[in-house]
Amino acid sequence: MNKRILALALALVVALALFASCKSDDGGGASPGAATSGAPASSAPAANTPALPDPIVPPPPPAPDSGVVFAEELDCIHSAMPILAINPFVTSISTPCNWVFTMIYDNLVTNLGNGEYGPMLAETWATDDYKTITFNLRNDVYFHNGEHFTAEDVIFTINTAKDSPGTLSGDRWGIVETATAIDPYTLQLVLSNVNVNFLFDISHPTTGIVNEKAMAADPENGTWIGTGCWYVTAFASNDHVKMARNDDYWGEKAITERITLRHVPEMSTRLMQLQRGQTDAVFGLDPIDMEMVEKDTDNFVTYRFTNNHCNMVGFNMDDPICGDWNFRMAVASAIEREEITVTACGVYGSPSIDGTYYGFETEFRNPNIPIVPYDLEQAKAYLAASPYDGETIEIATAISTNILASEVIQQQLKAIGINITVNPMELPAIAAYCRYGESKAQMIVNTGMTTLSAGSYRNWYYPGANFNRVSYNNPEITEMLDLAASIVDVDERRALYMEMQEIVAKDPPYFNLLWRLDSVQCVKGVGGLILKSADDCHNLRYIYKTIEE
Repeated sequence: MNKRILALALALVVALALFASCKSDDGGGASPGAATSGAPASSAPAANTPALPDPIVPPPPPAPDSGVVFAEELDCIHSAMPILAINPFVTSISTPCNWVFTMIYDNLVTNLGNGEYGPMLAETWATDDYKTITFNLRNDVYFHNGEHFTAEDVIFTINTAKDSPGTLSGDRWGIVETATAIDPYTLQLVLSNVNVNFLFDISHPTTGIVNEKAMAADPENGTWIGTGCWYVTAFASNDHVKMARNDDYWGEKAITERITLRHVPEMSTRLMQLQRGQTDAVFGLDPIDMEMVEKDTDNFVTYRFTNNHCNMVGFNMDDPICGDWNFRMAVASAIEREEITVTACGVYGSPSIDGTYYGFETEFRNPNIPIVPYDLEQAKAYLAASPYDGETIEIATAISTNILASEVIQQQLKAIGINITVNPMELPAIAAYCRYGESKAQMIVNTGMTTLSAGSYRNWYYPGANFNRVSYNNPEITEMLDLAASIVDVDERRALYMEMQEIVAKDPPYFNLLWRLDSVQCVKGVGGLILKSADDCHNLRYIYKTIEE
């Protein structure tokens, strides 16, 4: 443990000297240098972000005339979360599902980062008010089944998403009130209300365009058919997805010919398969193993990226004990974040240093909210004023880092007399277990997914929202969130989000624990990945491995 504490201390020294420069391309994979549309852009991410180490970015492909030879086939172990279905219209979507969507689908627009959007299936678009938007579509795009892409496919996708409530696709397309094909390649969308985040929302992998004929012909697997530069050749739920390069793709073609994405739940097995040459890239190694592989530069290359998501402890606001302000403040005053970080992440983490629950690079972040300081005597005073009377409080959690963090919190809270039981579960199960208004857990230690758009703030605080697993319901915040999406002026929108963070901080349902430094370990020669700090929707369209002849 002493070595890990020393390692963390060194990492924190680095963190205090450096600001994260990790940028995100949240789109489906337009070729580098694609021009932006004339549509108004949203604001760039906030400049005042917590200090975190610099990323190590995968290199782009070598120039075509460089004489480099590429491997025809790659194997990738995607993460601890399984792919249960290749279908954006279901609720069982894990993060690696989005990797597949990025490869097999195209979106109307692609997110270039910094509030700018580039063309994809839509060549240009125009809006005066973010309520009525006209898209001019490409006329040279074909689906994997040979069907010609038109505006009717977009309308079918929108209607299917709207008929799928509770899904990420439904959340993003649900605001569309009417969708009209003015002609086969001109589409007009009218939203139910002004939404300045709409282009951001429809650049997400779950809003890729599907084909009506394919879904009618094969209701079970028709969602495999997209217009992207990869197509699915085989799929075994909870095990693997095999894909092949789409040589008829309208845009820049993939470099690798075939790829397999595999689910390997055990960290030790992932490491063993990487070391034995059974895979080319691994996400989600144990932090100790990450450090070991990173040092082996003769055989491997490690790409690091800072995760935009909060890693938090949350409280069921409907629970008579955990919903009490004094109890929550007692917990916040008794948790020692450095110990939690080093145990859960080793050197691949940095303790939270401020008091807002907000993505570290998400636009309009308020860095001026003080953190609740570690103070055991104050924690005991808060606890004495709370309704807690020796009951055992359950923490629901999932994935290894959060389970380790929960166990440290369990021991830390024992010091002030709070009894905790940790309930670890599979990640898909925690969403149902902690559903809004019906949560079976009193506390939750989880990873809070946040994008670069301030609109993702809504997911955590709006009644019934997808990630509101603490049943937070503040009418003032709800009204402000509804207003935020309609404010076109960037400065006004920034001021509103900054104020919301101040209001929430006075009665917080979450406390951020740490920022996680993630990495992918690859055999030498692998590059071309676009790693996403904001939403883990990594873009593997142009992944490659160079080989020596």
